[in-house]
Amino acid sequence: MSGEYFGRDVEPEGPDELLALMDRCGVDVAVLTGGLSGSSVEDLLKVADDHPGRFLVAGTVDKATRPVRMAARLRDLAQHERFSLARVTPLVEQFPLNHRLYYPVYAACAEAGLPVSINVGVPGPQVRSACQHPELLEDVLIDFRGMTVIGAHMGHPYESLLITYMRKWPALYLSTSAYLATYLDPLMVAFMDSSAGRGRVLFASDHPFLPLDRAVGAARSVAGLSDQAVDAFLGAAARLLSPPA
Repeated sequence: MSGEYFGRDVEPEGPDELLALMDRCGVDVAVLTGGLSGSSVEDLLKVADDHPGRFLVAGTVDKATRPVRMAARLRDLAQHERFSLARVTPLVEQFPLNHRLYYPVYAACAEAGLPVSINVGVPGPQVRSACQHPELLEDVLIDFRGMTVIGAHMGHPYESLLITYMRKWPALYLSTSAYLATYLDPLMVAFMDSSAGRGRVLFASDHPFLPLDRAVGAARSVAGLSDQAVDAFLGAAARLLSPPA
């Protein structure tokens, strides 16, 4: 994987190595991500098929300037029971998350009942942040009512705003992808342990950029979270993304 945005090159493990790591960390199900413009998603779906019950697959919109192609890919992939998520990463191509180029993608997700993960907040790489401001989420939530939207990378430093939005919008969630749970804002921790917030923040690691063992260890050690809230945090993604039994 290119270090252009992350300052270092990282090579993912093979399936057997990853499964062994998951077992050591107590992770039952992982989400594998590939870009929609190539064939990597199909390769990952084969891995998921070869290891039933262990992997789900996500597709990243990596050519926002080809919205019809991206939407068509999502409609096709959504037919596969292990394809569970579309990902939008505005920082990469620098289009605002509510840009018209993403609307065919959102429409495809809404039609297919496919959740969409959208990076929000100030990104770590030295690129402009305005394209990921959480305020832009309301356009998407209004125009695609009922579509499940997951704010990825925790939306720092807009945690207070995002809590307000999650109280307002039942279809909005957050995930800790690429964000170590050690640094969760106390306001977010309190929300996660409330009846309104339990299960609304999903554990994710973005492994291998944030190593899985480190992310899991931090998630299990969040100060101020009850056991019930920890269980909801660690299991929320699987419950939200897994196909019905």
